[in-house]
Amino acid sequence: MNSLMQFLLAALATYGFTIYFKLPYRVRLVTSILSGFIWFIFEIIKSFDTSYIVSNFISAFLIGLFSEIMAIMYKKPATVFLIPCLVPLVPGAGMYYIMYNFINSNYDKMQEQLILTILTSAALALGVVISQGIFRIFREIFIKKR
Repeated sequence: MNSLMQFLLAALATYGFTIYFKLPYRVRLVTSILSGFIWFIFEIIKSFDTSYIVSNFISAFLIGLFSEIMAIMYKKPATVFLIPCLVPLVPGAGMYYIMYNFINSNYDKMQEQLILTILTSAALALGVVISQGIFRIFREIFIKKR
């Protein structure tokens, strides 16, 4: 699938979640475009033969940074931008395959998929926490100096 189509699908999926979460109208489009952009970056990083987990970590790191920047620009909480942008990166297929292999008594594949899904989820969480921590430290340093 080409990059433009993936960008559009990620943005559309995120827009659906912004409607579901009842985000303010003025941030829905921005959040969707940011999510599509992050998905595009995720695909580029993944194409360099890096691991799936590293790609998710870097993408989550960027989502955390951009969420903080957008929060300042639009005067909204960072979670307004953060949560919907993470939706395309959540390892939903991994969770499905864990249950599928468990039901079919294929415990080796289930265990492999479980570890990959947990590591992916941890990479997403760690990327967001580190990026927001770094951003808030820099923000405190530069705001207090003014």
